[in-house]
Amino acid sequence: MCHAGPGTEAGGGITYVKFAAVAPGPGVAEAFAALVASCLGYAAERGCARLTLGVNTARHEAYRQLLAAGFRTDTPGVTMHRPNEPGYDREDVRLIDDWR
Repeated sequence: MCHAGPGTEAGGGITYVKFAAVAPGPGVAEAFAALVASCLGYAAERGCARLTLGVNTARHEAYRQLLAAGFRTDTPGVTMHRPNEPGYDREDVRLIDDWR
């Protein structure tokens, strides 16, 4: 789910990815790359110069893939779980979520 432009959580000139995920399994890295490309295309279609998204760094593979694609940390955040277990913040999970 994306927000784009003025009057949304994104703001002017920005597309903001609230939530997006790829199912686990074979080809997950390629599917995640396609998902991010789709979000970039959506942003371009709406005339937005910037795509903003969030990923927990405990999702190592998703975070590494986004860094390799040129994304950079803008605002770091922290999630705490009780008990202190990984839940859905696991290395293999390809999930974008931003908890603004």
